[in-house]
Amino acid sequence: MHVSVRTGKDSSYNARMLAIVLSTIAFFVASFFIKRYLDEIGIPKTMVRGMVVFVLALAVAYGVAFIVGWLSGPSKPL
Repeated sequence: MHVSVRTGKDSSYNARMLAIVLSTIAFFVASFFIKRYLDEIGIPKTMVRGMVVFVLALAVAYGVAFIVGWLSGPSKPL
């Protein structure tokens, strides 16, 4: 079995893929904890609450992707 990892000249690709993977994980983790917090304080389950959870989890995911992109340095255009 051969595992191929892109390195060297294509490191901007690796940074983008890492950002996508980490932000997806952060989205689901954040939505879980936000839902749990809203349950604890007694907010009823409505459509507005669902939108609040989605928007806050999306903001966390964007933040994670921004931090990964910032830490990886400037990327080359596609």
